[in-house]
Amino acid sequence: MIRGSCLCGAVRFEIVGEPLSLSYCHCSRCRKSAGVFAAVLMVRARDFRLLSGAEHIRRYTPEPPFRHVRGFCGTCGSPIGEPSDEHKTFPIAASALDDDPGLRPVIHLNVASKPAWYEITDGVKQVPGNYGR
Repeated sequence: MIRGSCLCGAVRFEIVGEPLSLSYCHCSRCRKSAGVFAAVLMVRARDFRLLSGAEHIRRYTPEPPFRHVRGFCGTCGSPIGEPSDEHKTFPIAASALDDDPGLRPVIHLNVASKPAWYEITDGVKQVPGNYGR
């Protein structure tokens, strides 16, 4: 089991199954919501359990053509990811994890959107893309 929470502890969750992947996204939308990049853990909906704080979760829904909803704690602002009852899999913000997920990043996504001042040096596979510009 992998536990997670927001900064203030209002939102708490657990992941009971093995996550599908851990990746970094450098698109401008992820940078603006998480920093230089967002570390994202893909999980199966059936493995995700929201333990507390549903009333604290706020969502930012972008205008089309963008479709990725951003979930965050309305009290402390911590990214949560995109927990959803509508999808079989969804991303969870790795920054919200309290435990080691047992995975290591496998890919850098949308690296064409990363800031020029940030250099990727970890040897993890990179995919150009620029979603969010």
